[in-house]
Amino acid sequence: MQAQEAPCGPGNPLVVGQYVDSRYDENLIEHAFLSELLQYCRFVVDKRVEVLRPDVDAGGYDLVLEARGRLRHVQLKSRWYPGRKRNRTLDVNSRLHDHPDPCVVWTFWEVDPATCRVNLRYKYSEASDWPPQVVGASTFQLAWKDFSPGYLGVAGLMAKLF
Repeated sequence: MQAQEAPCGPGNPLVVGQYVDSRYDENLIEHAFLSELLQYCRFVVDKRVEVLRPDVDAGGYDLVLEARGRLRHVQLKSRWYPGRKRNRTLDVNSRLHDHPDPCVVWTFWEVDPATCRVNLRYKYSEASDWPPQVVGASTFQLAWKDFSPGYLGVAGLMAKLF
């Protein structure tokens, strides 16, 4: 089979980072992130991670993760890895500041056309890296410099989270 005939070949819009249904695709990346994190924690470091999700999307976080006695309120962001490098800032819900031990995990993804599997790499930022909170602001911006240097794999991310 030729590369262009493969189901994840150049004709598939996700291979080139074109969202077809952004909410669906964001959920897929969230599930891939959780799968990668949970597998690493269970099979490599033999630790359980509890995952909680809010019923209402108003608290500024997407997930609460607990492991090794540490409870993290996590805002997930995602971007297609080979995407444009110009806009390296994120808008984050200011309510994330209201929770203990908050962090932002910026997931960069790409689809491997040979395997039709998503590959993930991460950037990490926690409250101590963030600009001062502005009273009354509904969002705050995180710039590239507010995140860990370089990209993290799941082992590096696990070390930052827990």
